Amino acid sequence: MKAAHLIILIGTLWALGLAKGYAQHQVVTGRLVLSDKQGAEEALPYANVAVLGLPDSALVKGTSSDKNGQFSLAFLRKPETEYALKASFTGCMPLAVALDSEADTIRLGTLRMRDDALRLSEVVVTAPLKAVEQKGDTTVYNVAAYPTPEGSYLEALVRRIPGLSYDPKTHEMKFNGYPIQEITVNGKDFFKGNKDVVLENLPVKFISQLKVYDKPTEQEEKTGMKSNEKNYVLDLKTKREFNGSLLTYAEAGYGTYKRRDLNGRMMRFKESGDNFMVNARSTNRNFTSADEDNILNSVNLSASKKVKEGLDVSGNVNYSYNRNGSQSGTYNEQYLSNGNQYALAESDQWGKNRNVNGHLNVNWEINKRTSLIFSASGRYSHSRSQSESRTATFNARPEADTKNPFAHIGDVDKATWINDNRQQSLSQDNNMDYDLRLEVVQKIGEKDDFLSFDLNHGYRKGTQHGYTLSSIDYYQLQNAAGGDSLYYQNQYRRTPQSSMNDEAHIAYTHAFNKKNRLQLSYGLEREYEKLDGATYDLSPFEADQPALGVLPEGYGEGEIDSLRTRSHSRTLRHNVSLNYNYTSETWGIVASVGMSPQRRSIEQATGEHRADTVARSIEWRSQLSLSYQQEGSYFVLSYNGNTSQPGLEDMVSPTDYSSPLYIRRSNPHLRPSYRHSVYAVFSNFQEGISTSLSWNQTFNSVTRATLYNKETGGRETMPVNINGNWNLMGNGSYDKRVKQFHFMLRASGGYNRDVSLINEDASQNVNRRSVTGATSLSSNIRLAYLPAWGNIDLTGEWSFYQSKNSLQGRNTYTRNYTCGVESSVNLPLHFIVSTDAGYTFRSGTGMNGADNNELLWNLKVSWKFLKEKRGELSVYWADILSQRKSFMRYASATAFSERYEEQLRGYVLFSFAYRFERMK
Repeated sequence: MKAAHLIILIGTLWALGLAKGYAQHQVVTGRLVLSDKQGAEEALPYANVAVLGLPDSALVKGTSSDKNGQFSLAFLRKPETEYALKASFTGCMPLAVALDSEADTIRLGTLRMRDDALRLSEVVVTAPLKAVEQKGDTTVYNVAAYPTPEGSYLEALVRRIPGLSYDPKTHEMKFNGYPIQEITVNGKDFFKGNKDVVLENLPVKFISQLKVYDKPTEQEEKTGMKSNEKNYVLDLKTKREFNGSLLTYAEAGYGTYKRRDLNGRMMRFKESGDNFMVNARSTNRNFTSADEDNILNSVNLSASKKVKEGLDVSGNVNYSYNRNGSQSGTYNEQYLSNGNQYALAESDQWGKNRNVNGHLNVNWEINKRTSLIFSASGRYSHSRSQSESRTATFNARPEADTKNPFAHIGDVDKATWINDNRQQSLSQDNNMDYDLRLEVVQKIGEKDDFLSFDLNHGYRKGTQHGYTLSSIDYYQLQNAAGGDSLYYQNQYRRTPQSSMNDEAHIAYTHAFNKKNRLQLSYGLEREYEKLDGATYDLSPFEADQPALGVLPEGYGEGEIDSLRTRSHSRTLRHNVSLNYNYTSETWGIVASVGMSPQRRSIEQATGEHRADTVARSIEWRSQLSLSYQQEGSYFVLSYNGNTSQPGLEDMVSPTDYSSPLYIRRSNPHLRPSYRHSVYAVFSNFQEGISTSLSWNQTFNSVTRATLYNKETGGRETMPVNINGNWNLMGNGSYDKRVKQFHFMLRASGGYNRDVSLINEDASQNVNRRSVTGATSLSSNIRLAYLPAWGNIDLTGEWSFYQSKNSLQGRNTYTRNYTCGVESSVNLPLHFIVSTDAGYTFRSGTGMNGADNNELLWNLKVSWKFLKEKRGELSVYWADILSQRKSFMRYASATAFSERYEEQLRGYVLFSFAYRFERMK
């Protein structure tokens, strides 16, 4: 046996030595710049760099330059083989350099490329353009390989590219299922928070390439301590002839049901990073609720500037006014062991909100060893909302339609009624907050060791004003005269509150080598929260109160002492963590363990009840993640676990009696919770395959146990620890493009187990478990034909949702089937016809056949005219058949509910738009 081991060892050493004799690892570094005739130079970001084996020019290894034009490429050099490095960039003459050195590292220094000004009139060489290229972890799409209709915008291009998707309704953009966090232009930050604006308004003809890559944070980029969390960025490479162009756009539209859309914007961007955009809009065309007065007004200003080499400044200021009203009906079924409780509700509500916010970001490369980042953000908002509602509770299932719950309420047996609550409410909120952050990263010594400092300060302040006018009839509870009891309430509540958070953080990163790094960090965090609430009974002053929301003179005399609340809480937390990072071309390991000793104190009073306590505890967190990436394939397996302490409010707060139908208690015996999760994902971007699986479970989860009062229909809740909560979710997708055809298939499924405690008798021992298991399945298929003259998309969707409760075996389910077609065609004489139609068939528990189905059909016809077809007249007809509906279903550990919201039916909108592009 020992002889066999010796033979194997000798053979292994011989093989390694032989391999070393035949090949060696070599690293090539350099920097690419663009040099003009005058000698001026500028960095070339994201240029193609490749090592070729001679004489057949076979590709050995490829990469791309970073935002500063620098590149580093490692490959396996074989003896007897000659190599050359080739660099190429759109609009530049290719550059080739012989790699005749056998040193471990070849430093080429600065390589200068020139504009491709040389043209051969007699010989034209053509080659098929690669639609997509994978360069390391960067996916590059060449726009010319994806023909779009004349005058198209970025949104039309995205829908043609496999792996990319954009939902114009939610403004969510994804890459292989991962959200795109931001859009940059020529590698520079821009359009933060305005992805929908650039997607819907940037002409495709301006763009030469799209690049999608996982962008590290500034600190990750400096220290090399990377995480496996994806932060995908879409970078737009503009054509050089459009550098400095000015784009302007204006649109005015008006239609039936007060539909309107006024829109104007101006934008300019340069390769250097000097960009700005102004956008203003007043619209309600995307509101679907039936209230005709809904509107959204907004003004956005974004700008970025390269002050000097290494110093970039960017920021934005935004204003919005939103008015939104809706009418809805709700059916609710509360799970109980001795017979479920049922409720019907209808509501008419509206609200308006004014919001001003801004953000400033400064990135400063002070020198090669020191960098500084400063960011500031602030927000002010004022909101006002008002509602009029009616809610009735029963001990037997009422026969009612969720669309109009109280249409036949008179037919419901009065013996089954528990309560009937009619309520008007109004709330006004004023809020202000700001956040400041300063980060400094300092390189130490000649190795890649770094010391980083973070300082954060946040402040929030606001006041809430709430008015409630309600009357509750109790049908199971008799008054002194033997009739039904009546509870009447006219109250005003003012709640000013503020909070402040300060944190100082320091981290030291040690690089053992280029692949292995260890980081030790410590942070000190302080939090402070203050809340004071006062409640006033306005019933004695109603004669002097002209309307809800107007305070009568002398209302202060009606303060309810028992409902006065005061709460001051302080937290001092130490955050200590140890992180290990291993990164190679194919493998990555992220491991961390952390602890947070903390001291929490709270002083709280409600009426005469007071609580004053101090709690000391330690929270733990851990992570282990393994990743693998090679030739377009990506795999991650990660585990996360953390403990969390229950909130002090849940442990020591005095009982809240402000609502007679919803009383809240605290529980001093709560224990810490522990939540852990496992996540796995596999993607092959080249093949268009992506799958993921996640599982999480919580021990000692905090839930609110509920004690029901059968006579009033009210409930009393108390936080408790419970086990048994977990969920499992899986997703998969296949995305493939063949010539002008694009096929996409997505499917997902999950199971959620939710546990709670209930009791509906007089006992205070709330120990009956209510367990709800919910299963969800869905699939989506899309086949698109995408020629240069337009598109034809066929789609199909299916979803299934089922929930089953343990108390009475209640089983509810919902199935939705949708098939649709979407098409846009460019016709002669510059006419464009766009239409989309989708039929949805719904079935499930309590659904009434065809009443729940809908066929949505929208049509738009536009005509482009004027010089360079800058003008556009269009007519848009939404929901031609007037069948739009809105149903939502939800199940929890304790209840099942269905909600219907009244929808605006078909409308017509006429628009005129004008676009102007000034080329530099």
